[in-house]
Formats: sequence, C-alpha cells, structure tokens
Amino acid sequence: MKRTLLLAILSLSTLLGCEEPLCIFPKEPELPNKQFPIGNTEDYYYVDLDAEINNEPRDNDYDYYFDVEGLPLGMDYFVNFRTISLEGTPEEAGIFEITIFLEVDGPFRNDFDDNVDDLCSYRTSKTYTLIIE
Repeated sequence: MKRTLLLAILSLSTLLGCEEPLCIFPKEPELPNKQFPIGNTEDYYYVDLDAEINNEPRDNDYDYYFDVEGLPLGMDYFVNFRTISLEGTPEEAGIFEITIFLEVDGPFRNDFDDNVDDLCSYRTSKTYTLIIE
C-alpha cells in the first residue's frame, strides 16, 4: 500500500512537470522555536539562536546570511557562522516582534557525490516576541 502511494506521488509529480524539487523530506533552513527571556531597560540583554538545515547532514557546508527587523533601540545583532546573537541594552520598554530572516547558499563542499541535491527552500524567517520591562 505504501509503495503504491509513493509511486502515485512520484508519477503525479512527473506528469505535472514541476521544476521544484519534490520535498517529501524537506531540506530547508530552519530557525529554532525559542521563547526569549524577559529583559529590562537597565540591564544588558543577550540571546543566541542557532540555525540549521533540517534533513541535511552537510549543513556546515553552507553559508548563512541573517537580517533582523524590529529590535528596540539600543540593541543590535551579530552573526558567527550559524549563530545569531541579539544583544545590547534596550532603551525602551515594550513588547517587540522581532523577525529574523535567514538565507543560505551552498553547499560549497561535497564529500558524498557529484550530484548535489537542491534544497526545497533556501530561505526562511521566524518572528519572536521580546518583552522589555
């Protein structure tokens, strides 16, 4: 039964002529689900997020590019390979919706074979809530 279903899916994708890779097990960049700790305007704030490419054992062979929107005044972000750090002393209190954008490029090293599989997507984003008291 499972084999028949898989053959039907593969046949359908061939008939439709889809140029996108068939993503049964999606290989795409991913940002973690994380709840940010509450900060305040009198203290230095710091939080790290580690990105990865799910279902891709070679995710260290890609370049990672980040962008961030919505940080409060007094805070900035810094990138170290697959890790993005949000830090600084916030100058204003409030609830901030922080959106992190991630795009990857690669892989630049291929130890497995000459046929590099495409990712299902090369970019993602996630919105986090930051509470500053």
